[in-house]
Amino acid sequence: MSIKFYSLIFASLFFFACADESPTSTVQENISEKEEQQKEEDCRYGTSKYSDSWCCTNYGYQCKQSSSSKKYSSSSYTGYYYSSSSAKSSSSRKYSSSSYYSSSSKKNSSSSAFNYLTESKNMKITLTYFKQVTPDWDNILNNKNYTDGDPRIFFELNFIDSNGKKTSTKTTDLLKETNVGEWSGRVSYTATVPMFTDTISVRPRVIDIDDLINDDYSSGYIYYRYNVGKNLKDNQVFYESDTENKNCIVKWEWYLY
Repeated sequence: MSIKFYSLIFASLFFFACADESPTSTVQENISEKEEQQKEEDCRYGTSKYSDSWCCTNYGYQCKQSSSSKKYSSSSYTGYYYSSSSAKSSSSRKYSSSSYYSSSSKKNSSSSAFNYLTESKNMKITLTYFKQVTPDWDNILNNKNYTDGDPRIFFELNFIDSNGKKTSTKTTDLLKETNVGEWSGRVSYTATVPMFTDTISVRPRVIDIDDLINDDYSSGYIYYRYNVGKNLKDNQVFYESDTENKNCIVKWEWYLY
């Protein structure tokens, strides 16, 4: 074969090879790229025929939060809402509290709305009765003597505020007798009750005076009154008796003014 023939065959093969790769593949590539762009645009503008999840996976458009994410987002917003609401609520509580105290203060002129005293007051305590109920306070011969006591009676007083601060005092001897088994009368003592006191305690003390050793016939019991700012009115008399004492009867009364 001649060189011319071989050249013709080679040229034909080259032509067909180029024809397979270029015109058809270029057109296909152009169509694919256009379709891809269109799909992306459709996903971007929400007009895609594919699902939102498909658009999200392939192009990152139309992605919706999972239910847990939504919940978190919702709760996050709700949290912010409540936070704002709380601030508002706190403000209203503050106002409410303020108005409460304001109204309480107004009320206080007639009767206190506080548990504690809003001003210092006087406490008048009066011993009214004593009786020896166990025999032989002085007599060691066991003669069943109910009139041999030599009583000294006074009261220990505590005024306590809401923080536990205590102001203590005691009365003078309201009874000081010799060989007396029973007594009635009125002997008083006045103490100052500090402002902010919300609890008053009274402890009656009964001491039998002897030449050598004094005997304590107190019950040891302490009688309390709580929330005195709210529960006690001026000049409201309380009649008390030491019901815990097994040796004697002691009665007293007291009031604030």
